[in-house]
Amino acid sequence: MAEREKKIYGIDLGTTYSCIAYVDEYGKPVIVPNAENQLTTPSVVYFEAPDSVVVGKAAKDVAELYPEKVISTVKRVMGNPHWSTSQEDATLTPQDVSSFILRKLVVDAQTVTGDEIADVVITCPAYFGVTEKEATRQAGELAGLNVHHVIPEPTAAAIAYGMDQSSAEVVLVFDLGGGTFDVTVIEVKPDSIVVVCTSGDHDLGGRNWDEAIAQYFADEFARETGVPSTDLVEDMETWQELLTAAEEAKVALSSKEKHVERIRHGAERAVVEVTREKLDDLTGHMRERTIALTKEVILTAKDRGHARIDRILLVGGSTYMPQIQDAIADGIDIEAVQFDPNQAVAKGAATFGFKCLLDEEIRLEVAERVGNPDAQLDSAPDEVRRSAEEAVAEAHNLSLPGIRSLTQKDIRNVSSKSFGVVAVDKDGNEEVANLITVDSPVPASVSQHFGTYDEGQSGVTIRCMENVEREKSGLSPDSSTEVGTAQLLFERPLPKGSPVEVTFSLAADGLLSVHGKELTNGQEIDVEFQTEAILTPEQLAENRAKNMAITVA
Repeated sequence: MAEREKKIYGIDLGTTYSCIAYVDEYGKPVIVPNAENQLTTPSVVYFEAPDSVVVGKAAKDVAELYPEKVISTVKRVMGNPHWSTSQEDATLTPQDVSSFILRKLVVDAQTVTGDEIADVVITCPAYFGVTEKEATRQAGELAGLNVHHVIPEPTAAAIAYGMDQSSAEVVLVFDLGGGTFDVTVIEVKPDSIVVVCTSGDHDLGGRNWDEAIAQYFADEFARETGVPSTDLVEDMETWQELLTAAEEAKVALSSKEKHVERIRHGAERAVVEVTREKLDDLTGHMRERTIALTKEVILTAKDRGHARIDRILLVGGSTYMPQIQDAIADGIDIEAVQFDPNQAVAKGAATFGFKCLLDEEIRLEVAERVGNPDAQLDSAPDEVRRSAEEAVAEAHNLSLPGIRSLTQKDIRNVSSKSFGVVAVDKDGNEEVANLITVDSPVPASVSQHFGTYDEGQSGVTIRCMENVEREKSGLSPDSSTEVGTAQLLFERPLPKGSPVEVTFSLAADGLLSVHGKELTNGQEIDVEFQTEAILTPEQLAENRAKNMAITVA
């Protein structure tokens, strides 16, 4: 077997910072520096001109000068059908803005490595549902990439951690990033990485700390100068300056007890001091929110048979804050260790991508040996599989045990959401019946029978709903979000109570497919989700052509 050049890169598409990694010739994940020789790139986009955008530190540096042309923390609105930005006479979705961040990472990495990067694994928060995950995948496609998988960030971190573990452990991944918080319990064994349960808050991250400090600066400025704090907050340029100063103060207070900031607005100037104690007062409710969610997940893990958690892995740049480390030490009696906070997720994604690549190469080798292009590894004779593994190991200059430690590792996730359909109860009231519930192992496929409600009904509307409830039935539609609908029309009107079967299938990457079947005559339908937040194939092609014509620096 000839040496293969193809690589699958791992991308941590973060709220405030992003990075990209690959597995090198020694089988180790490596972060690729950007054009500025930094290992992480600010997830900030500056729309400089109709045919050019600037991404990263340069965009962040001009945010104060051009606040209306600079977009940051776009990940928080991924999958939001009501969010868009108008730039240079173009209306852009979160997918479009994110695609420019991805292109910056890829273009810089290509310059450093000399690779032509096309194949990637992208990470997302564990709590992302169907729409957010599909939007993330579309962002990659808009950047001209082949997105093999969209995997949860805590799972990626656990993969990076678990590759070198020779003993079984149950770990809790405490992932506090710039804009999001995930907490996930994962069982790590030499031959498997299995997610037990997960939770999170998509509106909680380091950015919230920045905003709290910035508001404090504005309030103190008002107290000293008499200028209303609302004047500073509502002035986009001043507010951006305050956010930048707040981030610097937050970082400084990780190693110092106090920080002094000089603030200006209009003709007024003020010097404001902020202490670590004041920071703790300002943000204590956010700190407690992370601890409360962590305790809830620990209880859920206990209910699922994991009463003992061996250690907490601190992931995400915001876990550098002493108040977070102290809160965990005081509130949770489990050893906590920082695990490569800024890079673990990208490295784990790259490792997972490498596993996918090796799996496929071994399958192709097996197919060639047995003379069947559709041959699968599970049905291959042991000697054929071993021969294929040896060939792939040789092509990648790796040992056979090294290849097997990765390819034979079972990686399993859970559903971050519950999925159900809207049904009508005997009193005529709508309710959501969950087929798949949160924290169910994936992949999963569940079928349930329903009956037509009216006499002579000519069809049904399958309304697919997403929520975080663990109950199977009796849920109000108000507690759920609609993620897609489909019409199943009957050949002829059917009697009341005629059976209709609905099947929900949740893939390993958390993407949902739905199948409906009218059992009287056997008519069937596969639901193709289409919501406002997800681009149609035609929109995707059109936006990709437009975006790829724009230069990214």
